[in-house]
Amino acid sequence: MDSQESVISDEMKAFLQEGLRTYTPALAALSEFRRQVLSKLQNVLDEFSTQLAGCGLSIDNLKPKSMQLDDQGLAARAQSIELERNYGGELYTNYHVIWALDEPKDKQVRVGAWIWLGIRADRNRLFGALQKQQSLLKRADLVQDDNGLARLVLYCDSDLFYNVDGEFRILIEEWVGLLSGIGGVRPFLSSAASRTDAPPERVLEVGCEGG
Repeated sequence: MDSQESVISDEMKAFLQEGLRTYTPALAALSEFRRQVLSKLQNVLDEFSTQLAGCGLSIDNLKPKSMQLDDQGLAARAQSIELERNYGGELYTNYHVIWALDEPKDKQVRVGAWIWLGIRADRNRLFGALQKQQSLLKRADLVQDDNGLARLVLYCDSDLFYNVDGEFRILIEEWVGLLSGIGGVRPFLSSAASRTDAPPERVLEVGCEGG
């Protein structure tokens, strides 16, 4: 037992000493990686800003979703980079890239977009209308999470992650096509819409069986 404790202690000593030397450059590398990916996503959204605004989804004031390095659930929570906006309670949208490298190769990386409406009945009406348009989709998959959220997802080649903006562009083009076909989001907001249940903290991890 003493020998095992000594080995563990030595390993921890080495870990902490290495951490001291690499902490700052590791944070800088992580920050730059996120900045580059966010820039790729934002640039694509900028290309479609007029069309998205016409669908009731202005991209003004999109915010990156922060990553909490001290979160105990970091292993699960760190595997996404997201841009999101709350439009005042009844409408919430998110654009993201998410990865899980322990999944099969063709499911390791995906880009996506989702819309949340504050009233469940509105969410269902929106998804039902989008479903009627999904014959327009060429590569992306339309799914509805258990909470009613409408999501479009597109799986990407993890070996070509440097081209994630190209895949995201395909996704957004198809997303705009769906939304334009139903007259945008606003017709699906109840006149008395108010948030009856807020979007869950980790909607990225909910039900993508269809995608």
